[in-house]
Amino acid sequence: MTEKLNRFLQVPMGTETIYIEEAYKHRQANEELGKLFTSWGYLPVETPVFDFFDIYQDFIPALKDIYRLIDREGDLLMLRSDITLFLAKQMGLSLKETDLPVRICYSGTILRHQNREDISKNEFFQTGVELIGKEDSNADLEILMLLNSTFNSLEIKPIVHIGSRKLLNASVSDFNNSDKKQIMSMISYRNFENLKNKLKEKNDKERIDFLTNLFQFIGTPEELKTLIDSSEKVIIKEELTAINDLILIMESLSKLNVDSDFIIDLSEVGNQSYYTGIVFQGYIEGVDSAVVSGGRYDNLLGQFGFEAPSVGFSLLLRKVENQLGKKFSLPDHENIDDKNFIDAYRKAEKIRKNGRIAIL
Repeated sequence: MTEKLNRFLQVPMGTETIYIEEAYKHRQANEELGKLFTSWGYLPVETPVFDFFDIYQDFIPALKDIYRLIDREGDLLMLRSDITLFLAKQMGLSLKETDLPVRICYSGTILRHQNREDISKNEFFQTGVELIGKEDSNADLEILMLLNSTFNSLEIKPIVHIGSRKLLNASVSDFNNSDKKQIMSMISYRNFENLKNKLKEKNDKERIDFLTNLFQFIGTPEELKTLIDSSEKVIIKEELTAINDLILIMESLSKLNVDSDFIIDLSEVGNQSYYTGIVFQGYIEGVDSAVVSGGRYDNLLGQFGFEAPSVGFSLLLRKVENQLGKKFSLPDHENIDDKNFIDAYRKAEKIRKNGRIAIL
């Protein structure tokens, strides 16, 4: 077999094939989440597999990972690499004020280039929800509690790190967009020495020390309050508002007895440019990157013609499937050895009517 033919017998990077028991587990998990989302009033939508590239390019952080193609009219298209963006356009073009609020859910394959060494990350199936038309903290809490129910339904236990893009925007309002992107990257990768140097362009030493401490904070609401109380001279009103919003959410999660699953992490500033409020990512032991991400994005639908506040989350389902609970395992089956097909069929039907698997 030639090297070229051998390459063509593999699946392209950024796609995958799922077989038998693994496919069964994947389907069961997806169906379980579909029932859960529906029980909360989130109804399904479907997005196209490809769309025009130009309308999305400003929202895509890594254009090199996008699969592109030319349609028969010569327009540049992109394959779906993130359902949230395709959904924003779809809802932005179809919703009316009288529809709001609207709760939607989705699930489907996404396609993005993966380096060969990253193929095991399994980022190729996205499921999630969006709550459109509500901009208060109750909407944020609804999404976070639905996320918690999602984990319980899948019998997995991630820890969700919650931050605030609103806080970041307030802290770096004097910088241009290019500088803001650099600062966001420094904070995300916790490169605080470079952050200090960048902040020197617009801030004095006391303010630089405060912001550096602020964006490396990970802890409880009480610990965050202590940090803020010691920084009254340098904190600005907009930052304090964003922090108080975050503390209020965490205190509500505590009253709902789920705060052990969430932690404030101000280095979480959102992995997408369109976030405007709370942002969060969920991490699970044994997986080297976030399995779920989300937050508030109040301006995204407006880019497609309809202004409406939105908050939601997206789960990369394939990343967690090897850690799902026992209820997603292939059920036991019974083999029917009777050589008479009619008798064997009748025995099998009795077993199947009781909800079990029978194999002839």
